Amino acid sequence: MEGYFITGTDTGVGKTVVTACLAVLWKSRGEDVGVMKPVETGVDPACSSSANSDAMFLMEAAGVRDSLAEVCPYRLKVPAAPYHSAKIEGRELVPAKILANFRTLQSKHSVMLVEGIGGIMVPITQRYNVADLALQIGLPLIIVSRLRLGTLNHTLLTINAARQHGLEVKGVILNSSDADDADTIEREQGRLIEEFSDTPVLGRCPFIADVSAEGIAKNLKALQEEFREGQI
Repeated sequence: MEGYFITGTDTGVGKTVVTACLAVLWKSRGEDVGVMKPVETGVDPACSSSANSDAMFLMEAAGVRDSLAEVCPYRLKVPAAPYHSAKIEGRELVPAKILANFRTLQSKHSVMLVEGIGGIMVPITQRYNVADLALQIGLPLIIVSRLRLGTLNHTLLTINAARQHGLEVKGVILNSSDADDADTIEREQGRLIEEFSDTPVLGRCPFIADVSAEGIAKNLKALQEEFREGQI
């Protein structure tokens, strides 16, 4: 079974865009790609779309026909950590349900991409966090980091935490959050991450102005050049 668990150094770092880019990239290689967003917060299930729902956006990018309930078993309206959001809404999150959904999806696809929730230490229940989920799912970890000053600290902390939990770290993807060219200091961050962590930087996800399935597809050539087959 091939695939990755995509996490980030923190919330809003670009995990969803990177996961969608990887889905489009693997599809271009002829793979049957499945996607999963185990828990989604900050979305109203009654009026969501691919424009405001990470799960629905990933499904659209991957072109899957799986049900939304399979891909995202828990969708919460309050924009907070899953444990906090569920507590406010009076709901209980059951990790066993998430894992059962993953196994179902895994049986239907040759590649699985699972997008985590926030960073790896974010709590899902009082005694179970994203790192625990990633360990049970069993896919190698890809860490999405900002291409900005300060990313070295955040990335090294995430790598260290992942290793302490026994997670296999495939590597780091640096995400360009705007169209401006990185300056000299920012361009050095990838080399420094490799130097201080012995973890490879797999590439740099290009800035995509049109964050949609169509917008990502238009950037396929850039993705193929950045993430060569055999590298990711």
